[in-house]
Amino acid sequence: MGQAKSKQRAAFSPAQIHCWEETDCVNFAVALARMTGWLLHVDWWSTSTQHREDIPIEELRPLRVYVADNHDRVFDVRGIKTIMEFNESVIRRKAQQAYPGNGCVYTRYYAEDRLASLPLRVQPDPLLISLAADAVRGNVLYLAAIPARMMPCIPAHQAARYSYGACAAFAEAMREVYGLRATALLATRFSPMFEGTKRGKSGYFHSVVLHDDGTAEDAWGRGTLESIAARFGAVEFEVSVEEHLAVLERFRQTSSEAYGNAFNDAVRLIRSMTETSGAGEGT
Repeated sequence: MGQAKSKQRAAFSPAQIHCWEETDCVNFAVALARMTGWLLHVDWWSTSTQHREDIPIEELRPLRVYVADNHDRVFDVRGIKTIMEFNESVIRRKAQQAYPGNGCVYTRYYAEDRLASLPLRVQPDPLLISLAADAVRGNVLYLAAIPARMMPCIPAHQAARYSYGACAAFAEAMREVYGLRATALLATRFSPMFEGTKRGKSGYFHSVVLHDDGTAEDAWGRGTLESIAARFGAVEFEVSVEEHLAVLERFRQTSSEAYGNAFNDAVRLIRSMTETSGAGEGT
């Protein structure tokens, strides 16, 4: 009962929600991403029933713009939800209403400055972003329920880039800059909701660096190994320096240019982050 009342108090008014949803929530999402540092997403609809990662953006239709964390929470105008709750109660319903018929949903993340080049139904409006920010600041319970990002804090779209596909390059860049030990995380068991998580034959799903105090760090910041593994749904895992090196070698062999770009960009990002935050070598 108490939790239900708390959710009610943290809710935005029906009039506010209606106004934001008329513009696919783009202004609310931009305001919230600026305030929290979390990641801007757009969910897109395709009439093709065959899911293709290389589908051109011109073939997609926007469903909703929103902010989510690096695990399974979505910070939406209709409340803070798990990804499953959000997909069921918001995205599926919107897709059925706006685009009847068969198709599939694509989720993409973006830097704010990319939105202007996307075929959104409505582009962000500076005044409406400001008004949305005022509304969020006025909803103290809603804002307080959004967790702060781990430090050090790099732009969310960059952190996401180095979480989904280029984490080994980021770990290697951290080793280069700080002299930290890079290692792979190998899952031996995932939670039921994350059993579809992409991993290698060895169970590989992520690379991190290790600090002397036992904590680990990746592009999203520093925390326990368990908290980082939990973002991917791994409830049991092992660490392996050898597998990290094997992943790096496969990355280089598959595309030396892509690896070089990811590594060099990561080194620049880490050094820039260090200069900005005043942080030194991790211990």
